Amino acid sequence: MLITFLRHATAEEGSLSKTDADRSLIDKGEKQVKRLAAFCQANQLIPGTIYSSPLLRAQQTATILNERLPGCPAPQIVDWLGSDTSVSTLLSELSKLVEQGLDDVWLVGHEPDFSEIIARVLATAPYNIIVKKASLTRLDVDFSDVPTARLLWSVPNSLMRQK
Repeated sequence: MLITFLRHATAEEGSLSKTDADRSLIDKGEKQVKRLAAFCQANQLIPGTIYSSPLLRAQQTATILNERLPGCPAPQIVDWLGSDTSVSTLLSELSKLVEQGLDDVWLVGHEPDFSEIIARVLATAPYNIIVKKASLTRLDVDFSDVPTARLLWSVPNSLMRQK
């Protein structure tokens, strides 16, 4: 299964007046997603399916991508991509998607969850993985036994410049 991890774009800083779940994208974050969509279009990277965390900043990232990238499916909001989800829960949910026959899944979510699951399937320590905001990281994951993966590529948003 191809899994593309998209960390949400830059959002408001945490504060006492707003819950973490309600933090929204700032102008910089919206620009990052627009740059991401243009990069995806230029490189013919069209998601097969998109699943998003229920947190506002992830939903906004997924929605803007859907609006700006022709052919991009509407995001499906799933609780299992919320922040602080265990690696075992993520792997279990992804295994269910494999059983449904999905082979190209994009996930919009959070750190440190993404670096932890990527590290697990790549058999390395989480501190070896850094998933930047509004970046794309693609793995080819084999769920036939113990989940293992090959890193296909990782592109930070700062390198998604258009000519």
